[in-house]
Amino acid sequence: MKILLVGEFSAVHKNLKEGLVALGHDVTIAANGNGWKSIPCDIDISMESQSLLGRLKYRKMLMDFVSSIKGYDVVQFVNPFVFPGNLFPFKSSLKKIKKNNGAVFLLAAGSDAYFWKYGREKLSYGPFNDYLKYDLKASTHHYESKKFVQLNDFFAKNVDGIIPVMHEYRVSYEHCDNMSPVIPLPVNVDEIQFSENNSDGKLVVFHGLNRPGFKGTHYVEEAFEVLRDKYPNDLELIIDGKMPLDKYLSLMSSTNIIIDQTNGYSLGLNGIFALAMGKVVLGGAEPESLADFNVSSAPYFNIKPCKDSIVEKVEYLLQNKHLIPEIARESRVFAEKIHGHMNVAGKFLEVWHQSTKKI
Repeated sequence: MKILLVGEFSAVHKNLKEGLVALGHDVTIAANGNGWKSIPCDIDISMESQSLLGRLKYRKMLMDFVSSIKGYDVVQFVNPFVFPGNLFPFKSSLKKIKKNNGAVFLLAAGSDAYFWKYGREKLSYGPFNDYLKYDLKASTHHYESKKFVQLNDFFAKNVDGIIPVMHEYRVSYEHCDNMSPVIPLPVNVDEIQFSENNSDGKLVVFHGLNRPGFKGTHYVEEAFEVLRDKYPNDLELIIDGKMPLDKYLSLMSSTNIIIDQTNGYSLGLNGIFALAMGKVVLGGAEPESLADFNVSSAPYFNIKPCKDSIVEKVEYLLQNKHLIPEIARESRVFAEKIHGHMNVAGKFLEVWHQSTKKI
């Protein structure tokens, strides 16, 4: 099958491609590298300059790219707003891609207008307010505008299927009759080395710095202040990030415990990478999230968006250090079983086949 994956989100398409290629398919990724993460792609559709001329060149390049998308069995977008919502033929571009290819799918993964509208309404907590306060430093997000909701409507209604990757995005799209069940985020576990999690000596606890409001970093900072005062000789507490993915994973490899994010019901890709490496992970493990993966339990620890929740889990692990090596091994098994790139790629293929007769 000839497949085009458009856009990138924390290497989800990179890992999916690797699974699909291993299963014998021809896959191309067109993306912008996901910013400073520098995630590799086959076709670069990034903006070279934020100047007016740079923006005009970018839109011209995207229009040429749209015209070049022909003859694929499947085209999948990582987000409805890979193409700009302003000063761009958004609707006609999607129509052209549908006309010239077999089937078009949308991944429900990351922020979009539906997540900000429906996810915000339905989830008991989320990243919305903290993202506005700490990251955007604004009172509203442009995805909340009527225009972007309408564009999201158009995209969702005109693709052959929508595939959510976790609970948060399933509830954001559950009103769409072309939505599939959740397919977990893929991770190429073959490329991630598992190491025994040695809990002798100080425990190293790490939180990656990336969109601090969205991830709830201020709760982690507050928790680290408490933990640093109580356990100065027992814990090494690190917050760092905003570096290329390979360097980020290298830093993670020297830790015992990873704090993924506090504002989510589910783990993000960094948390899943950590599971595969054999780290003990604190993050989203709400029952609703696990149910969408068809599991009742997981080897990682659920935390809420408050410092006390984080302190409680770290103290538990500090008091039960002997459990860490076994939790680490269970984490690797979970990552392989639920998020292994070939298993996940197979599930995407099933949905693509079931959702359309064009393939």
